[in-house]
Amino acid sequence: MIPYRELREEVGYGARDLQTLNTLTIAPAYIQHHTHIVLARDLFPDKQPGDEPEPIEVVPWRLSDWQALMAQPDLTEARSIAALYMTRDFLL
Repeated sequence: MIPYRELREEVGYGARDLQTLNTLTIAPAYIQHHTHIVLARDLFPDKQPGDEPEPIEVVPWRLSDWQALMAQPDLTEARSIAALYMTRDFLL
């Protein structure tokens, strides 16, 4: 199942095209949690009430600027970094 509702709640956008790229695990022998890497395209504003206590801040980046994004000191979460590389390889 592609998490359309989560996209709307967490980012404030909907997408006309969602494609699952891969599924990741943090520690497959220890934790049975899976993270699905989903590419969302043809976005449109679709803000929905969610569980976020703070206003949503969306900071757009061009995929062609991926190296500058990787250099940001607050980009440290491994699943996000892996998703960026998977998306780059898929699209470029």
